[in-house]
Amino acid sequence: MDLIQETVLRVIGNVIDSALTVDMDSSLSEMRVNSIKIIQIIAMLENELNFELDEEDLIMSNFATPRQTINLLREKYGSVELA
Repeated sequence: MDLIQETVLRVIGNVIDSALTVDMDSSLSEMRVNSIKIIQIIAMLENELNFELDEEDLIMSNFATPRQTINLLREKYGSVELA
């Protein structure tokens, strides 16, 4: 698991603050993640991974599942392996 994947899963888990299990293909909308929570997730990811997403990337479909979010970040910023 690389740093991006680990961080995305942890941040989403913290934001939903629930007993629900978050996996790569969990639907965030089914977990009742609304637009405010998506903004929280984006802000936390930008802060923790030290990057800023472009406006054109800030569409809900990029954040529908952890896998889609991870793929977006890897495309934009590459993959960072944990030591």
